[in-house]
Amino acid sequence: MIVALVGAVVALPFFAPSHIVFLVAMIGSTSVMVAGLTIVVGFTGQISIAQASFAAFGAYGTAQLAAMAGLPHWIGLPGISLAAAGVGYLFGLLSLRVADHYLALATMALCAIVQLLLIHLEDWTGGAVGLPVPPLEVGTRILTRPIELYAVIMPCAALTIWFLHALSTSRIGRAFAALRMSEVASAAVGIPVLHYKSFAFALSAFFGAFGGGLFALLTTYLDPAQFGILESVRLIAIAVIGGVLNPFGPIIGSAVFVLLPETMGALGRYMALVFSLLLLVFVVVSPQGIAGLYSRLRAWR
Repeated sequence: MIVALVGAVVALPFFAPSHIVFLVAMIGSTSVMVAGLTIVVGFTGQISIAQASFAAFGAYGTAQLAAMAGLPHWIGLPGISLAAAGVGYLFGLLSLRVADHYLALATMALCAIVQLLLIHLEDWTGGAVGLPVPPLEVGTRILTRPIELYAVIMPCAALTIWFLHALSTSRIGRAFAALRMSEVASAAVGIPVLHYKSFAFALSAFFGAFGGGLFALLTTYLDPAQFGILESVRLIAIAVIGGVLNPFGPIIGSAVFVLLPETMGALGRYMALVFSLLLLVFVVVSPQGIAGLYSRLRAWR
């Protein structure tokens, strides 16, 4: 099944309309952002409502490095993502003093502060008007068409899924799982709790910033409204509906949130209600999301 899915993703841009290619690329960039939540919320059991802030860091940082310093995206985006990982690690150190709902409030405050900075630092971010994103350049070629950006974004999404799978089965992944079950027991067996929690936040920030940069390339224009608390909540909902413990959860949840509005037509005005009901259903019926529900059906069969 995975081979068939990979084949379909590779063949899609050769026969699908540009709009469909754009939507699938949007699924890919969103899934990279959500992958960070899969690590910090799913693998380690922490609460973070700051993912949109890291996405803004990657999107605005990459755009400004290209516009003001002339640094190409393929250098600026990884660099900004690593810087975001450093910020995420430092923020993870705060989790030693705050936990549970207090940690959620702290991450929510970070998200609100970042959005306010995006609005008021007009010389750097364009303020409430927004900021145009310079196109991706590879050599002398400028990549602006959906099929060209698709060829950049989807391999990044595939590598992200592979990384989540490798992480979940590694020694670090097992330490994350121990933290999720009990921090006290983890510390008792010698796991450096603070280091691993901070490392999880660093990975979350890296993927959030990297996905934000890919999102910026695809949309070509940035608006501070795209990176507020509501966007962070939406990313959490994507992670939960897709499955926070499954490496394929981010891509599944992103597909639901990107494609469902396209199929509802005039009913799109009720999209917030539909997504809220979906989230409620999966929290009650299948806390492991669509990916977990599929695994349970396979085991039942």
